[in-house]
Amino acid sequence: ARLQDQQMPVLLAGSQYATRLPIGTTDVLTTFTHDRLIQFYRDWYRPDLMSVIAVGDFDPSVVEAQIRTRFAAIPAATAPKPRTAHTIPVKAEPAFLLLTDPEQTITQVRVDHITGAPDQTTLASYRANIVESLFSGMMSARFAEMAQKPDAPFLGAGAGRSGIVRTAESQALVATVREGEIERGLEALFVEMARVARFGFTATELERQKRIVARSIERAVAERENQQSADLAAEYSRNYLEGEPIPGIVYESGLFDRFLPSITLDEVNTLGRTWAPTAGRMVMVTAPAKAGMVMPTQARLAEVITGSTTKATTPWTEEAATGALLTSAPTPGSIAATNTLDAVGITEWTLSNGAKVVLKPTPFKQDEIVFRAFSPGGSSLAPDVDFIPASTAAQVIAAGGVGTMSALDLRRTLAGVAANVSASISTYDEGLGGGGSPKDLETLFQLIYLRFTQPRADRQIFDVMREQTKAALANQSASPDFIFSEALNEVMTQNHPRGRSMTPALVDQMDLDRSLAFYRDRFSDASDFTFVFVGAFDLATMRPLVERYLAGLPSLARQETWKDIGVRAPRGIITREVERGIEPRSTTRIIFTGPFEYNQDNRTAIRAMTSVLQTRLRNVLREDLGGTYSVGVGATYSRIPTQEYRVTISFGSDPSRTVALQNRVMQEIEAFRKESPPERDVNDIREAMVREFETGSRENGYLLTQIAGRYQNNEDVAQFFRIDDSYRAINPSLIHDAARRFLDADNYVRGTLMPAR
Repeated sequence: ARLQDQQMPVLLAGSQYATRLPIGTTDVLTTFTHDRLIQFYRDWYRPDLMSVIAVGDFDPSVVEAQIRTRFAAIPAATAPKPRTAHTIPVKAEPAFLLLTDPEQTITQVRVDHITGAPDQTTLASYRANIVESLFSGMMSARFAEMAQKPDAPFLGAGAGRSGIVRTAESQALVATVREGEIERGLEALFVEMARVARFGFTATELERQKRIVARSIERAVAERENQQSADLAAEYSRNYLEGEPIPGIVYESGLFDRFLPSITLDEVNTLGRTWAPTAGRMVMVTAPAKAGMVMPTQARLAEVITGSTTKATTPWTEEAATGALLTSAPTPGSIAATNTLDAVGITEWTLSNGAKVVLKPTPFKQDEIVFRAFSPGGSSLAPDVDFIPASTAAQVIAAGGVGTMSALDLRRTLAGVAANVSASISTYDEGLGGGGSPKDLETLFQLIYLRFTQPRADRQIFDVMREQTKAALANQSASPDFIFSEALNEVMTQNHPRGRSMTPALVDQMDLDRSLAFYRDRFSDASDFTFVFVGAFDLATMRPLVERYLAGLPSLARQETWKDIGVRAPRGIITREVERGIEPRSTTRIIFTGPFEYNQDNRTAIRAMTSVLQTRLRNVLREDLGGTYSVGVGATYSRIPTQEYRVTISFGSDPSRTVALQNRVMQEIEAFRKESPPERDVNDIREAMVREFETGSRENGYLLTQIAGRYQNNEDVAQFFRIDDSYRAINPSLIHDAARRFLDADNYVRGTLMPAR
């Protein structure tokens, strides 16, 4: 926020936006009169500036009648105050802004080219938007490839257009750079822009980006009947507020079919020569304020930009990805046993290699299949000396690609293909996750097979990844929130060595060979894996793919499970205060922990209890006392290595009020433990949880999480489909009992972040 307060007056210079952000000023908020508040409401909350948008599962005539009843009687303004559309003058000369802050953790270079908001109402403007999206996609892809090379000029970079205010947009180039490499990063951005201007993109780049865009539109059309109400409401809101057209995805698909094939390489390259003009340019550099940090001068940055145009002396080249994703088909296995749970629409297949497959076809999305696979073990099975290589193995090996293809080759090969699979290794399990389109189902299964059988280690990418990780973490201790979280983590894990966050020193313990060895061990035996698939598929289509790619996975028939590594929460009342930060703000976290019987009744009870408590604390701390902007209460629970729960209360406040508010929270908790909550509060939570289940049960991702969780915890999966019965049974007595059990006044950790003295 401190950096933004310095950036906005320069970025939006010459406009009202530069001096008055929408949230207002502290002076106004602390001195306004009651009459001025009323006048402001009458000036701007009036019918001619409003639209009522309703989207959902309802009878339109009924809702329209309700809207007319409630809104039609509101009188029109008699002397409406004119609403001014503020514009941002285009700068004749480039502007430069170099800022440092002691709590900034990264160094970033950003180049904005401010333009007026473009017309969106014509076919020509729609086609122009497609051209620009192709350009920015290809530019960002080049930057992403550059960032993976040794000694890259930046850690990451991108290009794109975005709105700033209603009347203006920005064409932006952004790069995160290493300390001391501001000039190098800025130069790299402009050298690549100059390379495009001089030599253009390649035909291969354009064809690949067209595939990506076309596939995205194709999938959107396939799901046109399954759009979320909130997404439609947001689109209608943009139409009303910003004039964004809403012809519908079918019409837009027709425009893509019409325009995309006709967009030529010369057309995109022409845009590349004019995309980053000098007029309206603003160069912003933000960096940590620390000893040894030397910022370049504005004059030097201007020289770097000017000189970069002559350094793009060769065209962009790339090696085409060759060969098939899978060079030879695996030997199929078979389905050894079938079990059907007809009441909940689930089929279970036990495969010849011992793996288990759970299938739940759904009608909710026509172009979506999601999956998760899991097996017990995880990094808990690695010795302490190999903990870092084991816990980073999934990320390290994924960065190397798969099979014969590097990660870059894989991205290029799969451009326009809707299939993705990623591996994970957590403390107590390993697995895969991802999904895709029914159209690309076999590719999805091939990727699953390859993630198991052909992990790829790439020494060059590993070295780049390790170096970039170390650079990204170099200044994390400048963040007060990071230091606070670390202090609490040390308390909650009792300083267990496997509970630490990654640091530059720990990055040095990463080891490619040991990561690869651990990854191979974890995925060498499919016999104890369970695969869960949810989405738009039928069993007849899935069967041959499962037999070939899943039943064909290697099996060692190992009998193994996870190992308890001994991380435990502390007992008793523990307080920890951290003094860090410049701003006059504090953060409080109060964490209750304890043993937990892991079953659905207890999960329902603790979730409902925390929701009621959050409402109660919000009403007291925010509405009654005006002491915080928001307060959060949440619960987590686990089954392994021990069954335990954690209830966390968090809020921010003025440091001068921190102690009083903490005391009030504990008073409210004590009262909450002594008496049942009001029926109306429980009704609200009960209805919200039932509604969450009803809506979630029509979403593939929600179903996948819930179904996979039941299988992983050895619970009856059919119970999930009756979970609304558990929610409907929520009552004040249940909440009261949960408060007594899970808010133990003799066992909690209270952490406080206060500004430095």
